[in-house]
Amino acid sequence: MDRHIWTDEETEAFVGFMEELVIEGRRADAGQFRPGSFEKLTTKMNEKFPGGSFQISHCKNKVKRLKEKYQFAADMAACSDFGWDDVKQCVVVDNKEILAAYLKKQGQRLYTPGKPFPLYPRLEKIFCKERASGVDAVSGNDVEEEVQKDGDEEMDDE
Repeated sequence: MDRHIWTDEETEAFVGFMEELVIEGRRADAGQFRPGSFEKLTTKMNEKFPGGSFQISHCKNKVKRLKEKYQFAADMAACSDFGWDDVKQCVVVDNKEILAAYLKKQGQRLYTPGKPFPLYPRLEKIFCKERASGVDAVSGNDVEEEVQKDGDEEMDDE
């Protein structure tokens, strides 16, 4: 397969075309694009950048990479001790030890905190799953601990 090296200008236009597809209702419930969407993205990219020789495989791979980077950053930003800085447009973390532990646990690094990620808010509208956030959000571990604590309290009541 012929590989394409994306420029920032191409990526910016590509995200804009994905946003158009979302507005047109071409995203399925699972967050995937409906059949024919990649053909449409490829056509739009070749019209905008005639020398780009974009192929469907290029567009599929770009969507996959953007989605992976977005999800990695979103998961990181949703963890306690991490957050999103709207001004700097990046995930932030105050403690280097927490960051090191997080990255070790993940085993991969698709995004680096502190590095600007200006596409994040736009990608959130394209890829966002229904995910709880804010002070009342809980992780799977929080829920497990709460269930165990409630079970222990019930046993104490008996």
